[in-house]
Amino acid sequence: MGFIKTLSRFLTIAAIYSVLTACSSGPTIEPDLPEQEYFDKGQEALDNSLPSTAVEHFKNLETRYPFGDYVIRARLDLIYAQHEAGDYIAAHAAADRFIKNYPDNNALDYAYYMRALSTYRGAETFSGRYLNQNPAERDASEFNKAFNEFADFLARFPSSEFAPDAKARMIHLRNMVAEHELNIAHYYFARKAPLSALRRGQEVVQHYPSTPSVEEAIAVTIQAYMDLELYDNAQTNLAVLKTNFPDSQYLDQDGKFIPFELPKEADPDTLYWVSLGLIN
Repeated sequence: MGFIKTLSRFLTIAAIYSVLTACSSGPTIEPDLPEQEYFDKGQEALDNSLPSTAVEHFKNLETRYPFGDYVIRARLDLIYAQHEAGDYIAAHAAADRFIKNYPDNNALDYAYYMRALSTYRGAETFSGRYLNQNPAERDASEFNKAFNEFADFLARFPSSEFAPDAKARMIHLRNMVAEHELNIAHYYFARKAPLSALRRGQEVVQHYPSTPSVEEAIAVTIQAYMDLELYDNAQTNLAVLKTNFPDSQYLDQDGKFIPFELPKEADPDTLYWVSLGLIN
């Protein structure tokens, strides 16, 4: 019993000492500011182009006043602040939370729009890290995700003030994805895989017919069919190219197909250099 009492007394003294030490040497915790002051400071930071500072103020408000009068507005502004700070993943997550928590809010269209825009900006930033490379040469999955999120936004809010911008970005995204498909087709050509190149060209023709890439996509199918020695198919697609693009860069003055050239680093292949020069 004596040992237990001694141990209990020691632990009590140690606990008291720890509290006193923490009080004397630990950081001072500042008292909470009024809710409106957090909000005003966040707005001021945005006005002064200090989005990271604004994020901090809006997060403080959200943490300290989760049911306050300004919390909904702060959560909306947090999406924008994180986006402006370049933290697109956080902005996307914040937009997602807002959509789930406030499905009847008047600003719901803004949350859907910012969610898609954050995906778009994030993909754009990732691609831009590769100097002197077109973003279409990189992984297009995030661009596809952004396209689908913009489409979801437009389906829900076709009359939103953000709808025109979303439509314009969707057109740009379709062009990017189509160009990406053609880059992959040329990659397969260089590696003597015409069947894989053909599939990429057909993908653009079938699913992205309104993009500027469709002319080249038809040319890709022609070249691929020639490499595969499917000359009737090549002839059919050549007729399509002539009908839709009579002044195509892939046709010479006599209307004959101009074959693609292999990249310099690739070894020429006999089949690859077969052209439609004999087909009129």
